[in-house]
Amino acid sequence: YESNHSISDLMSTRNIVIQLKEKPTQLEQVVVAGRKLVEKKYGIKRRGAIHFTDGMFKKDDSFEIGQVIRLGNTVAQITSLNLHINSSRPDSANFRINFYRYDINENIPKERIIEKNILQRHPVMEGWLTFDLSEYNILIKGDVLISLEFIPEETDAKPIFYEVKLGGSSKSFFRKTSLGQWTRPPHHYCLYATAITDKDAPDEPEDDETPPMFTLKSNFSNEPFSVFVKLPANYSKNIKQTYPVVYLLDGNAYFDAVANSVSSAAKNKKISVDPIIVGIGYENAYVMDSLRNRDYTYPDALPEDDLKISGQGDKFYNFIKTKLVTYIDSAYRTDKSNRTIMGHSLGGYFVLYAFMQNLSGSLVFNNFVAASPSLYYHDNYLAKEIDKFPVYQPNLARIKLYLTMGEREVLENQSDDFAMFSKTLIDKAISVHTEVYKGLEHMGTAIPTFENGIHLFFH
Repeated sequence: YESNHSISDLMSTRNIVIQLKEKPTQLEQVVVAGRKLVEKKYGIKRRGAIHFTDGMFKKDDSFEIGQVIRLGNTVAQITSLNLHINSSRPDSANFRINFYRYDINENIPKERIIEKNILQRHPVMEGWLTFDLSEYNILIKGDVLISLEFIPEETDAKPIFYEVKLGGSSKSFFRKTSLGQWTRPPHHYCLYATAITDKDAPDEPEDDETPPMFTLKSNFSNEPFSVFVKLPANYSKNIKQTYPVVYLLDGNAYFDAVANSVSSAAKNKKISVDPIIVGIGYENAYVMDSLRNRDYTYPDALPEDDLKISGQGDKFYNFIKTKLVTYIDSAYRTDKSNRTIMGHSLGGYFVLYAFMQNLSGSLVFNNFVAASPSLYYHDNYLAKEIDKFPVYQPNLARIKLYLTMGEREVLENQSDDFAMFSKTLIDKAISVHTEVYKGLEHMGTAIPTFENGIHLFFH
């Protein structure tokens, strides 16, 4: 029975049947908080002391950069996303803001957790670009990747340049294609979110990079080397124990990421020993690229290599062998029979150069980790040199090599330098473990290679 009745009808009638008609209504989520709410910032909230610029750009597909924020177990309302733009451009741009669940065990972003299509268009002006999200009622908690997707323009638009910083323990990711594979870069984006949350919710501290432990001068350079050191968790307690040492090139960029990863692996018993980590970097990180070109290569570059300074890898190796290793061995309780050296790109090339010195000369290192080494350098110099080696080498049985490449860079390299070099090593009976990382390009192989190299040699 369904009818309309006045209040007087209801008052004068004893028995009346009223049938209610169902009408589903979507309600917005409501959070009732018994404590005071405050605004907090999560992500990289401050520009670095030295300013670096990035500007990935694709005209035919979107690309995406993201920062992991840690909100804890308290639900927070995200009110804005902020990115530091390093230079203005004359036109506006379209952006999409996305949120993904972050898996702390696998260290990768997972599925989207907010299905709202948040599209905004903004002028691209130098300074902090703010995306107001207060009207979207975004309520999340836990570890989340908050990202900014750059939507391709129909016109011939200029790239968007934004600030990045080196060092620190932040987890940053990018992907160059829509729905492509996430990659961890060697830097972090100056990207942060603001959120309304409980005043007792955890704060996210400033993501400051670890300062160097000391600097060392070499005989061949006026620029001192910065040396970063991470000691094992129980180093001060186990006063009689010695520890293997891992020497890491490009320390300004990779030291914090590798040191944190090693500490986590040791704490969770994923490696049998917690090694000393020594990062080798530069006091002036702003000119690091030109100095690493000089120090990580040998012999001098050919014209097609397009490097202004190069070829002093022999002097850099001698500095590591005679000065840095000697200093570390005298300052810390080191296992002098167990040293590892790791590097990426030209750093990977230098690791292979050091590998060749250790094959036939004095044994300084016994483990070598080369991520996406620049095998093309000087017309495949290393491959040609190692091909000249006799099959038997004095230190052959005592050293190991982990050599990696990204699947995308292998596909782009028509001469297939990686496969040819790997075959040369195997033909020489060298103990090498090779791996091609599925879906990854050149810049994405560094951190996974370093992490897996640590697990391989210290499992």
